[in-house]
Amino acid sequence: MTSAPTVLAITQRPARWALVTAFAVVYLVWGSTFLGIRVAVETLPPLSMAAIRALAAGAILLLATSRTRPRPSLREWRNAAIVGTLFFLGNHGLVSSAARFIPSGLVATIIAIQVPTIAVLSSLLLPGRPLTARSMAGAALGILGVVVLFSGKGNGGDQTHLLACAAVVVGAICWSFGAVLSQRLVFPSDAILRAGMQMTCGGAALALAGVLRGEPAHVEWAALSSRSLVALAYLIVFGSVLAFGCYCWLLKHVRAEAVSTHVFINPLVAVALGAWLAGEQLRPAHLVSGLLILASVFVIIFRRE
Repeated sequence: MTSAPTVLAITQRPARWALVTAFAVVYLVWGSTFLGIRVAVETLPPLSMAAIRALAAGAILLLATSRTRPRPSLREWRNAAIVGTLFFLGNHGLVSSAARFIPSGLVATIIAIQVPTIAVLSSLLLPGRPLTARSMAGAALGILGVVVLFSGKGNGGDQTHLLACAAVVVGAICWSFGAVLSQRLVFPSDAILRAGMQMTCGGAALALAGVLRGEPAHVEWAALSSRSLVALAYLIVFGSVLAFGCYCWLLKHVRAEAVSTHVFINPLVAVALGAWLAGEQLRPAHLVSGLLILASVFVIIFRRE
């Protein structure tokens, strides 16, 4: 298997406005999805909720690309199953399961480990991707930023549920593997088709896991809230169709560790939503963390080749 098509795709970058727009969608929309997930799983079973989200969004993207030619090969569907399982069963399934036990902002903070993880995995699995001091410096700034961001939070057991935190850590590692492998494996050149394939495969894996866990048999239909259903609809349309499509498009054109900087902005968005919707007060630590986070984004994205 050759990585030449991937290297070529990354070097031929599109217009700057397109990159900025795609990054903004991933940064802002995905930052809001952590709260959306927590609201959705209030009355929906986590694996089944994540499966519905992925399958519905995947169907929309596959329908939108139904006339794209050439059609995906069996090899490309196999690769989509591998990456989709890592992205959706490994990450979304674990994060959705943990969302009932820890705050959405804490989930967004833990997810930040994706950046150093992707940097290390890229140096091991991708050609011409040395683990530079600049990459690690940027990752360190981002991690420091999210530590400062939540330094004023309480340390109660409800915020540090060890099993839930461990699940999010494993989920972040799964996503990191998927992000790096997506640049090594062969996929259709159309980013939207690729996203739809990965969502469909990942959604199928989530649905199977939900059935094995016995979730469908324990759904209390009368207890389903409109809040959860609205949150699920938001996650499908904006969190999956729009944001994941932009994410896959970015992976085609820029380095995976640069795309992964969304994990630094997402906690800021989560905190801002908490202040707006839940009445949380912003502290001086939030401003300091914001400067560190933005500095980390600058260091990693605008690195010298």
